Amino acid sequence: MKIVLLVLYVVVSIAIVVGILLQSARVPGFTGSFGSSGDTFFGRRRGIDETLARMTAILAFVFFALSLVLSRLG
Repeated sequence: MKIVLLVLYVVVSIAIVVGILLQSARVPGFTGSFGSSGDTFFGRRRGIDETLARMTAILAFVFFALSLVLSRLG
């Protein structure tokens, strides 16, 4: 059981990293200096960014819950 949870823990943590990296920047700081738009990133629309943000939040909750469960299993 613990091995399955650890594998799931690693998969969720990788999915969080990928989800964060796929999101476009909302602050046009560094990317704004190159003339790119703050609303799109490689032609993506805002709907995809909102979906990625929601998915990242859900994965973060699952990551937190798995952390608590794994700490209880010792």
